[in-house]
Amino acid sequence: MNKPKTMHFTLIFIGLCFFFNPYFAAVDILPDCIGALLVAVGLLPLARLYAPMREARTAFLYLAAIDLVKNILLAFVFGMSMMGEQEVLILIVAFLSATVGVLFAVRAMHLLFDGFYTVASREDCIVLYGSQGGKFSKTERVERFAVIFLVLREVISLLPEFAALLNTTYVDSEMINLYDYIGTMRVLVLIPVLGLGVAYLVQISRYFHLIQTLREFRAALATRYEGYMAEHPGIRIKARHAAAFLLIGIGMLCMTDFYLDFKNIIPDPLGALLLLCGVLLLRLPKETVLPAALSVGVYGVVSAVSSHKAELFSTSYVAADITRSEEVAREYLTMWLSSLLEMLVFLAMLAFLLLALRKTLVKWGGYRPERVDDFEERNEKRVRDELDWQLIKCYIFGFLSALVSFLFDYLKSWPSTRAFRLLEGFWILDFAVALFFAVYTAYTLSLAMGKVKERFQFE
Repeated sequence: MNKPKTMHFTLIFIGLCFFFNPYFAAVDILPDCIGALLVAVGLLPLARLYAPMREARTAFLYLAAIDLVKNILLAFVFGMSMMGEQEVLILIVAFLSATVGVLFAVRAMHLLFDGFYTVASREDCIVLYGSQGGKFSKTERVERFAVIFLVLREVISLLPEFAALLNTTYVDSEMINLYDYIGTMRVLVLIPVLGLGVAYLVQISRYFHLIQTLREFRAALATRYEGYMAEHPGIRIKARHAAAFLLIGIGMLCMTDFYLDFKNIIPDPLGALLLLCGVLLLRLPKETVLPAALSVGVYGVVSAVSSHKAELFSTSYVAADITRSEEVAREYLTMWLSSLLEMLVFLAMLAFLLLALRKTLVKWGGYRPERVDDFEERNEKRVRDELDWQLIKCYIFGFLSALVSFLFDYLKSWPSTRAFRLLEGFWILDFAVALFFAVYTAYTLSLAMGKVKERFQFE
């Protein structure tokens, strides 16, 4: 006899475990943004059933975004060569984390356990919501401990940076400089925070182990969720397309070239990988998926080679030597050809991607009532009339972005050193056009997602 299905909370537990570790110089070894995303994914079934869990999921998504911005700022700070500026900037980022970040974290944690309390109350699971030998239930106790831990972790982890800055600002330079001992101070701070983190792990481990023993409670949630999904079959389709469009949009954004010391900060192959995942999630026929997937893979390889050639030439040779040295001229020609190939492959890839998007719209776009003669043909015509020109404009902007990017690779190493000095700032136009194209692509994808939602608006 098959055992009844039960709802699991493994992703939520793993995500919460990412919050236990202390910081070191504002660097989080287990990034909170990953933990917040895992919690948000794990909350998805409950968020579809209960409004409080939906609020908690949104709060963890906001927390993930805030922490991701903090980590990006830290990457720029540690990339700076000026140590004096680095000290102050690390402190600024740490203060932002200890103020804005902790506010989002505390709110997310409060909404999460408040949601568990609500779910337990509605499912009559008194073990989780009932007070036993005190004023608070087990859910409320874990919530209070988690909130206190998050606040103390931020405050204690900030002490070395704060003390060092006060010392360098107000103490005579001939006296001891605490920043010379900042590493030791950070290690000492790790001890109490790590102790609190272990206690936090014990608390949430006991709580989720208790939930794991409540099989009837989890079986009731699973039954309710299966019934909800049976009544709303379009949810999975909308979620799959939303994930696919999000991956494609982020992939296009990653292809926006932002150079620092002739090096593209976000490599194009990363964007190609995200595009490939998005295309595969669309689940289109092979004759549509294969050309799109292959072109994305080829572009990832070609873009990596092209970026390497451009960086190598810009850092190893001088443009004025192109007319003087055969070796430099040969390397310049290689860079030029690789950039041209990258542009052509990108245009082919964009065409296949837009065709795949059009196939998706024809299949899933627009509301489709039952028992209507020739509705499929009229719906396809309506989708074509509304979005075909949008897709064409998207390709035109993609063509302009690819052309400007190719010209930048060509003109930034122009042989002449006088007449084309103004072209050194051409990267601004390259970045602006590529960013506009990425934003316009995201807007097009949002319109496509609106059409997919329209299909199930009366579900």
